[in-house]
Amino acid sequence: MVARAAGPLTAISYIVNPEPLDAATSSLWSAVHNWGPANAPLFEAEVASFGFFVWIACFSALHLFLGPERTKASRFDKQMPHKPFEWAVPQNFHLWFNPLGSYLGSIWIYHQFLHEKPPLPELAPTFGVFTVELLFGVFLYDLCFFPIHWLMHKSSWGQMRKVHGYHHRMSSHTLNSLETVQHSYIDGFLQVCVNILVQQVTPFGAIGQKHVLSRLAHNLLVTYLLSEAHSGYDLPWMSHRLFPEFLGGAPRHEKHHHDGRVYYQQYFKYLDDFFGNTEEALGIGDSKKKIQVEEQKQQLLRVEESFDDSTKEETRDLAVERI
Repeated sequence: MVARAAGPLTAISYIVNPEPLDAATSSLWSAVHNWGPANAPLFEAEVASFGFFVWIACFSALHLFLGPERTKASRFDKQMPHKPFEWAVPQNFHLWFNPLGSYLGSIWIYHQFLHEKPPLPELAPTFGVFTVELLFGVFLYDLCFFPIHWLMHKSSWGQMRKVHGYHHRMSSHTLNSLETVQHSYIDGFLQVCVNILVQQVTPFGAIGQKHVLSRLAHNLLVTYLLSEAHSGYDLPWMSHRLFPEFLGGAPRHEKHHHDGRVYYQQYFKYLDDFFGNTEEALGIGDSKKKIQVEEQKQQLLRVEESFDDSTKEETRDLAVERI
């Protein structure tokens, strides 16, 4: 209740007296602007990478703070997390290095050959501009990626579905946040392209004039929401609990990973509800179906335990069949 009231109360406070929040925003931007690393071309990408690392690490370790009983009660499958620190094992370095290297490498190429990064702006945004740009950016990213995600599942071209299939390779147990960054290069490339385009748009000016501070906050918020959606947890402070009217969050995305016919929006709900991409609209969720899905999960779990590096292609093909 307090978290839900924080937004309206902050808005009212800002309308009545904008100076304190504008001053705080200005001080924050001054600190960022005067920090040497912030002027590096890859700084925004590095902030996004840092965000992914922090959120994935936090959700991976969450069961250590909750304890076994509360962890099981808050997980969708009522079990302890499946290999939560798999990414931290030295021989599994590819689980974090591959997405990190391909992302930062692609952004480096973008700045070297396509878009030279301009100098940081001197002036800070007002708190109002910062907030609207941040929220608008998240909304726009979710809107723009929705048709791409839908095509990855619905396209009759098998290669399109195969591109996304790797992201759905683990469907026999509740998700872990690591799955946020486990996808093919083309899949991740499309997400990054959408994010770059969205980061150029602002309601307050021309293309390319969105403030850097808003873009940095966008990267931290988007990486959090994506990590939360793949976390496998249902806790009172999560986005779908705070704003169930608007946000689908982890419950919907969990169901999407287990049944690729439903829930293609990454954050919000309105498009899936409007186009009928829900369990209710498709008549999914009856007891017989649940039993069949559970049997399929157990079969896939036995198969996954035997996977090694030589079976990655088979893994991707199996995931394609699931979506």
